[in-house]
Amino acid sequence: MGFSARPRVRFGDGDVYQLRIELEGILPTVWRRVAVSGRASLQELHGIVQCAFDRDDEMSFGYRFLVDGVEYLDPEDGPRRGHAADAIALEQLGLLPGARVEHAVEHHGEGWRHVVSLEQVTPRLVGQRLPTCLGAGRAAPPEHCSGAPEYRRLLDALHDPHDPHARDWLPDDFDPAYVDVVAINAALAKLKRHRPAA
Repeated sequence: MGFSARPRVRFGDGDVYQLRIELEGILPTVWRRVAVSGRASLQELHGIVQCAFDRDDEMSFGYRFLVDGVEYLDPEDGPRRGHAADAIALEQLGLLPGARVEHAVEHHGEGWRHVVSLEQVTPRLVGQRLPTCLGAGRAAPPEHCSGAPEYRRLLDALHDPHDPHARDWLPDDFDPAYVDVVAINAALAKLKRHRPAA
């Protein structure tokens, strides 16, 4: 009588942080669920957020994270109060599941605010690709949209056939409910890694 061997799970290096990222100020909620390396710096996490919401960093003018009252800033912004976002990894923040981090991006005078919630931390499996988008809800606002108030106006204009504002700013086929997770993952696969020095 034979018995089958149970497949062995092999763990890789470090932990995986599963994050839910929501845009503030927009209903229904625009969100992304991503798995990232615990070794990713906050600078790398900024790039992941930008990528997951289909934004190009060329259009932004700096960013910051707020973690338990401590600011971590865009290292390209020059010397300011706070800590450099490229000098600390997620795993160094001591976050536990349920923790929330604020992320803000300056954009043409307004900007975007995100709430980043840590859902769980798991061991990384050998060969596991990171970062990865695990799920998403609703389309990202267009690249040239400067913040939640403007996006809300665009969404309102979509429902008014006499308002040319939306037609001027949105692609003809724009569907605010549609999000392409495959395209997000293709973009995430091209991101550069930014790890803090050991």
